[in-house]
Order: sequence, then C-alpha cells, then structure tokens
Amino acid sequence: MKPTVRSPKPNQHERAQRQAVIDNLIGRALRGKLTIPEAAVLADYVRAERRLADQTRLSLGHTTRTLERHRAAADAEIQRLEERIAELTKQQEAAA
Repeated sequence: MKPTVRSPKPNQHERAQRQAVIDNLIGRALRGKLTIPEAAVLADYVRAERRLADQTRLSLGHTTRTLERHRAAADAEIQRLEERIAELTKQQEAAA
C-alpha cells in the first residue's frame, strides 16, 4: 500500500522558503558579499524563525502539561476501578 503524502501547509511552505533564503544569505555573508538590504532580510527571517520556535516551544509546553494532567486523571480512575473490582470480588467470594 502506498503511503499517503499530504501537501505542505501554507506555513510549512513559507518556512521552507525562509530557510532556503537564510541558507543562501548566510553563504553570501561568509563570502563577505552580503549587502545591507540582504542583511536586513536575513535579520528579519532569523527573527521570524526564532519567534516561530518560541511559539512552538510554548505550545508544546502547554500540550505536555495537559497530557500529564490527563495521564494522572486516567491513573487515578484506573486505581479507583481496580479497588472497586477487588471489592466486588471479595463480595462475590463471601456470598459463595
């Protein structure tokens, strides 16, 4: 079966373009051929990437905390149900 390939989301396409431009401009900077307008574009793109990374890190932090809360609630419910099963099992054994 052929794996499903999704088309990139608009922000993924923009990010890929930004990263390609960053790579190109860094190469020009290393060769000493970066113009002032190019340096401004490079700075803007690097700031945009850093902002995106910060937003992603924040979002992942929220997701992690939410998962931890859900996991703790699930563990508590499992423990409660196991205790209830043990209680019902004892009652059945006593009735038999």
